[in-house]
Amino acid sequence: LFLSLGSRIPQAVVSTQSTGVIEIENGVAVVKNARLDSGSREVLRHPELAEGVKLLKLRDHFIFTIESTGAVDPLELLREAVKVLKGKCEVYRKELDVLT
Repeated sequence: LFLSLGSRIPQAVVSTQSTGVIEIENGVAVVKNARLDSGSREVLRHPELAEGVKLLKLRDHFIFTIESTGAVDPLELLREAVKVLKGKCEVYRKELDVLT
C-alpha cells in the first residue's frame, strides 16, 4: 500500500484499513505496520481516496502464522515444514531436469 495523498483526507484513509496499519503523522497518512493489513480493498471504494492509493502485492513476500496446540513447539513445526517444502522442491527440480 503506497499513499501519495499528502495532507488530503488522511483520517478517511485510516478508517478504511485494519487498526494499526495506517497512522497519521504530521497530518499525513503513512503505513505503519503492513503486517496488520487483512488485504482489504475498502479504500478503493472511495473515489476521492482511490486516486491517491496504490495497492500492491510483493510476489516474494509471505506472511503466515504457525498455530500449535502445545504438543509441538511452533518453532519445531516451522523447521519440519521447511524440511517438507525443501523435499518437494527437490522433487520438482529433478522433474524439471528430466524435461530439459
